[in-house]
Amino acid sequence: MVARKKRILGLLLGTLLLAGGLLGLLLRWQNEEYSVYQAVIGEAFSGAQVSYYVVLDTTEPANRVGISSFHSKNLGLGLDSKLIYNLRNIFRFRLSPRFQLPHPYRLVSEADLASLHSLGQETPSPSRELNELFKRSWGVITLSRVGFDWKMKHAVVYAQLTYCGLCGEGTYLYLSKEAGVWHIIGRSGTWIS
Repeated sequence: MVARKKRILGLLLGTLLLAGGLLGLLLRWQNEEYSVYQAVIGEAFSGAQVSYYVVLDTTEPANRVGISSFHSKNLGLGLDSKLIYNLRNIFRFRLSPRFQLPHPYRLVSEADLASLHSLGQETPSPSRELNELFKRSWGVITLSRVGFDWKMKHAVVYAQLTYCGLCGEGTYLYLSKEAGVWHIIGRSGTWIS
């Protein structure tokens, strides 16, 4: 009877330690995820003509569950990065306004974007404001969740930029953390229009 209680107590303690460790890892990933997003936006979607960023407020796996073997091989992804990317992109995630970017930004919803393209209707005031913001940006930036390697030294993220609904590009970006700062070191495009 005592041995059984010890096993149950040990199992319960082990489960609590595992859950605590996973929670710590998830919190660390979330902080690093925003650092990766900032590097992606700052390096891939900035230029002399950009004075504002428009970012979709939810992550989107772009109807892709997982990264293809072609793109994985092209970027030289490790199995850990690929696995974590695939798992983290099963569900969408709402972004919070935590970015520290070189220019101001606005998070927009899909409903905001749909109101821009309403045919035959008078453009509502918020849509006119958003339309003006588009003129100061390159378009809407959409991001996936970030897949990290176990050492948190490399990351992969899918990012796309769309301007008028049909114009833009989608690409996987591979990043490396050097001296505490994330930088894009590889790209593998999926579409361009």
